[in-house]
Amino acid sequence: MIDVLVVGGGPAGSATARRLAMLGCSVMLAERSTFPRPHVGESLSPGVWVHFENLDVARQIERAGFRLSFETLLRWDGETRRVRAGRPSLIVDRARFDALMLDAAREAGVEIAQPVSADQIETIDGGWRVRLSDGRMIDARFLVDASGRASFSRRTRHFTAERLIAWHARWRIAHPPAETLVERCGARWLWGTTLPDGTFSAMTFGNDSAPMTETLRDSALFAWLAPIDPLEPPRASDATPYVCESPIDDRSAAVGEAAFAIDPISSSGVQAALGSGIVAAIAINTILNRSENREAAIAFYTAHVARASAQHAKWAGDSYAGGGEIESPPQVGEETLLSANADAQVIVPTIRDHFVELAPAIRTASGNEVAYLGTTALPPIVASIRPRTPAHHIVDQWSSTIGRDHAEAVLSWLVKEQAVVVEER
Repeated sequence: MIDVLVVGGGPAGSATARRLAMLGCSVMLAERSTFPRPHVGESLSPGVWVHFENLDVARQIERAGFRLSFETLLRWDGETRRVRAGRPSLIVDRARFDALMLDAAREAGVEIAQPVSADQIETIDGGWRVRLSDGRMIDARFLVDASGRASFSRRTRHFTAERLIAWHARWRIAHPPAETLVERCGARWLWGTTLPDGTFSAMTFGNDSAPMTETLRDSALFAWLAPIDPLEPPRASDATPYVCESPIDDRSAAVGEAAFAIDPISSSGVQAALGSGIVAAIAINTILNRSENREAAIAFYTAHVARASAQHAKWAGDSYAGGGEIESPPQVGEETLLSANADAQVIVPTIRDHFVELAPAIRTASGNEVAYLGTTALPPIVASIRPRTPAHHIVDQWSSTIGRDHAEAVLSWLVKEQAVVVEER
């Protein structure tokens, strides 16, 4: 009997399998398609790099020769502006990218069964028995559903936004634009970028079923595409965001779009999939090897999925609505009086040494529970703050152990996240 069977070889499945193998679990991954396979979702947001580093694949990604995009031409409410990011987005050939991630899982020790499907799944004492389409019977202690929107595990899900239809196509043009194009056109959005092979990929999405050509023709940044024939007819797909209510139990879990789907407006689908796989792997490792913390592990991954879904839903909703005013954080001077926010000090499931356990943490204003900022443990230093203490006294106290510059940065972050509150004089 193996420890874990992962069904689905997309980014979420590959990340889950690789991370579990890195943690010492015996893992098989079953993928029904032959790679490389075509797939949409070619623009990966800058936040994806931290996941590459956690999976120890950043160098492989850098060597793959994918295109880096530093600039976006953004048109919003009739105005066009050029936006330059501090860290680049990654423009990938998804067929190559998915194959690279699957190879990384194999290199970590994951047994890859491909192309095979899971034809019959039944529970047995101590786990699962799965009949693969190649005739093999696999017994596993834990089962991971990484099968995307189809989600063979059929977990209960609810939609987090109105119905969303996405259209996608690619063009071969002589001089494709160097920057990524993003435009809000009425109630619809358009996105486009040049892929590593020189083709131009574009996507339109909105709550109606308007054909892609019509949306292109009505836009300012993409109208030049409307009269050009794409390489293949545009394809429509359901892109409605949703979230599973119970993405994990003590014998199975859903990752990636089997657990939740986000609005494509953020170009963060792959980032969210990788993140869910990494966090799920920690929870699964705990369930299998630290059974006393099983409930904490289930709560931890469930909260991660709910939080990630809610944060993306809010961001997308603000984007469609035109955004709002950003409140300025309180200004902290040397003599500002500060107190610890008792309501922000909580006991929650957290990660320690690749396992989930209950531990003190700080609940931030954005709804996250954070135990460390860098290498600094937050709960003890927040608990050390006496009521109505001047900011410079707190910095002086912390400087003896974490350095003055870092102490100032940590205190500013805690005030911004309302874990430390400003008192009136």
